[in-house]
Amino acid sequence: MMERQYVSVHALNRYIKAKLDNDMQLQTVYIRGEISNYRPHPSGHMYFTLKDDQTESSISAIMFASQARYLNFRLKDGMKVFITAQVSVFERAGRYQLYVRSMQEDGLGNLYLRFNELKQALEREGLFNAIHKKEIPLMPKRLAILSAKQGAALQDVLRTLHQRYPLIERDIYPVPVQGRDAYQVIADTLKMVDEMGYSTILLVRGGGSIEDLWNFNEEALARCIYDLKTPIITGVGHETDYTLVDYVSDLRALTPTAAAVAAVPSQKELLNHLENKIVRLSNVMRKTIYLERKKLEKYQHSYVFTDPSRIFETKFMKLDNIQLRLNNYKIRIKQQSRYEMHKKLIQLNTLMKQKQLIEIKNISNNKELLKSQFTNYLKNKKTSFSYSVEKLDLLSPLKTMQRGYIISKKDDHIIKSVNELSQNDTVTLVYVDGEKEAIVK
Repeated sequence: MMERQYVSVHALNRYIKAKLDNDMQLQTVYIRGEISNYRPHPSGHMYFTLKDDQTESSISAIMFASQARYLNFRLKDGMKVFITAQVSVFERAGRYQLYVRSMQEDGLGNLYLRFNELKQALEREGLFNAIHKKEIPLMPKRLAILSAKQGAALQDVLRTLHQRYPLIERDIYPVPVQGRDAYQVIADTLKMVDEMGYSTILLVRGGGSIEDLWNFNEEALARCIYDLKTPIITGVGHETDYTLVDYVSDLRALTPTAAAVAAVPSQKELLNHLENKIVRLSNVMRKTIYLERKKLEKYQHSYVFTDPSRIFETKFMKLDNIQLRLNNYKIRIKQQSRYEMHKKLIQLNTLMKQKQLIEIKNISNNKELLKSQFTNYLKNKKTSFSYSVEKLDLLSPLKTMQRGYIISKKDDHIIKSVNELSQNDTVTLVYVDGEKEAIVK
């Protein structure tokens, strides 16, 4: 028989809690119900029971202080609400309950949903980005105030402005702050005021329900404020009230009074600041005068005033020193020039001797070369002459006459044909060793 396994109550509760926590369907649930048995804790946690008014079903719920501080309404028994929560188990008591993350009043749920949708859409477009927000002037000259004509918020703003900075010029532009199409009147007024050269615009309204404040959640008004050239401060509702114009404006004040405080400096603080500046300036001036007086006393005892001639003595000594340095410099320049000239002469003589030796050597080499060439030339000419003599000798008639030939002449002309001779002509016969005359028969 299998032995039974017993577990502790704590283990069982922890097991059930783990099961519920791992169920994705129970991580985020949306429930509509009625508040009962509401028990606020001094720590800020809210304990209550959520009932179904039709079936009388109920479930325990807790909303921790970290989430409860964002509620913009006061919780009470009998109130109908929309809840976003997680279902889990409180281990110690073994009780499953709702852990509430957010809560909205029933009947206003659609407005809250529309507000969140508009807020997320405008935020994605970058209308709330801090980079687009204009700096609020520290010392404004003129203020434009948009508020209900007889509203308490306007009176609070005017009172605060007068107390803090009565010199400020302010113009009031009455506008409807609730009711149908009030946002359009506010937008048209803002566009007009934006062209009038104001330092800052204040848009203020007292607190109210979400329906009362809804005109300040209209997209058209939010875009109008984003397009303004003039810096704008919004103070709409109470500290817990947030509207779209608060996100898009250049500065969101918690209340209308806080908007007035943010718009102008405090006259009292300015006077205190000015007095402090005057005191500091006086101290600085006294210290400066004291130091300058000490310097003056020092200068009065200086030799510049007691013995002015020492100024020129020093200058003369300095001038003499410069003169001496200049003369020394001239001497050094002359010596240096002479040394450089002597050095250049030595280099020139050395260069000329080297050049002369090179030229002598070149002349000697050229003489030897010319002599050799002339000798070869004479030798070649002698050889050519001998060859010509031998050739001429071979062609000489004397060589022919030595072999027994003679030359016949008539009247000193060589006879080349017998037809040139006649009978009894006297001819001269030339032999190699002499001449003889003969008569032609």
